[in-house]
Amino acid sequence: MKRKLINSLLLLALAAQAHAAAPAKRAAAQKAAPKAAPAAEAPKASPWDLAPSHNIRTGEIVVYTPVTGISTAQETYDIFAPFDGRVEEVQTEMFAFVTPKHILARMVSTEMAALLDSSSEESRKQTERRWQDVYSFTEVKPETEGVVTNVYIEPRTRVNKGDRLFTVAKKVVIIGKNTETLYSKLAPGMTAKVKHLRTEAEFDTTLVNFLRVKNSQGLNRLWLEVTDLKNGVKIGEQFDGQLFIGKSSNAMLVPRGHIIDAGGRRFLVTEITTGLETAEETEILGHSSLYLEPPFTAARSPEAKDGKSKKDR
Repeated sequence: MKRKLINSLLLLALAAQAHAAAPAKRAAAQKAAPKAAPAAEAPKASPWDLAPSHNIRTGEIVVYTPVTGISTAQETYDIFAPFDGRVEEVQTEMFAFVTPKHILARMVSTEMAALLDSSSEESRKQTERRWQDVYSFTEVKPETEGVVTNVYIEPRTRVNKGDRLFTVAKKVVIIGKNTETLYSKLAPGMTAKVKHLRTEAEFDTTLVNFLRVKNSQGLNRLWLEVTDLKNGVKIGEQFDGQLFIGKSSNAMLVPRGHIIDAGGRRFLVTEITTGLETAEETEILGHSSLYLEPPFTAARSPEAKDGKSKKDR
């Protein structure tokens, strides 16, 4: 009986020691075990992931812009009476195109006018022929080609030397503007066909100067010089037409809204082919005609007008 009691006590002591040592063993085991790798983070979504892709197209682009303006006389000069006398005939009219070969008027001296007045209508021609060597008619002609902008006399008008007879404009310039937003750049020398608003008479013009209208979207003040001066180019009246900006064939074309403007420069996100690569750098071998549409660029309104027409193929 005493031995059984001693054995029971020994077993209880061993069990107590084992129970006390168990937490330490578990801690040691946990310390010795390797740590599990943290779960990999999912890559963040890029706004480009869902961006649609497009191909750069090849085609023809032609750009015009509608223009309107008022014709003005430029570089004008006056023609004066060369002596005291009388204007017998006026052979031109307002807005007539004239050259140095054109006769604007015929004048006679005061003495010849008195002689003609003393003759009857029947004998007038005879008197002119009889005295032509002494009292000849003087022809009034312009110095240069231009447009008559003012006529100050009528037939049978008496004039003094230095009286103004005509005003002639060497140039006619239409001062106006383009009426729709223009995205292309202007340059002197561009041409425009314009029509007189009422008569629809057509004239060729050349852009000689332009000025961007402040705080406007693609509007410009234009100076269009008429290059084919002829009868009918009226001063101070409205002319409308189309200014030709340019034409390109076999051009690479993309929608304007797909181009990124940044820092005064323009970019297009195209597909590239790469070569050698490190963690810091990548070799670029070239690019293709495939590009991504910027996801953050607002689409242009289909109603927007830009004075442009184009053909793609």
